[in-house]
Amino acid sequence: MKKTALFLVALGVAIPLGGSTQALLAQEEAPAAAGQDPLFRTLFPPELIMQHRRTIGLNDEQRDAISRLISDLQGRVLGLQWELAAEVEELAVITGRPQVDLDRALDQMDSVLDKEKDIKQAHLEMLVRIKNILTPEQQAQLEELRRSGG
Repeated sequence: MKKTALFLVALGVAIPLGGSTQALLAQEEAPAAAGQDPLFRTLFPPELIMQHRRTIGLNDEQRDAISRLISDLQGRVLGLQWELAAEVEELAVITGRPQVDLDRALDQMDSVLDKEKDIKQAHLEMLVRIKNILTPEQQAQLEELRRSGG
């Protein structure tokens, strides 16, 4: 699995491993991505919100709703990660043969990318739902806190 994961990383296919929210949201928080990723500038990672919950006046209802979204994402993504791992392993089997059936390899790669897309869509859905829970004032405060490095 390690060789296959490295191979897919070389192809640009990220395979999220682990079940923590931090691992699930690493892409949204990567410092390098902060300046380059337009989504980073428009959405708020849960860790940023929770870190500044008092400053932005996050109420208990909002906190609970965000916590539920994170929990739902973790459960959803865990199943998708298992499916992704199976698809990656199948691709490794196909490409590990002395003669590789290109059409079959490409079809399997499509399956891998479909699972990857499902995971990324789940992340995006959660981040959008979280943003929609916040008031415009809270969003403005978070933007300012992010800009100031706070």
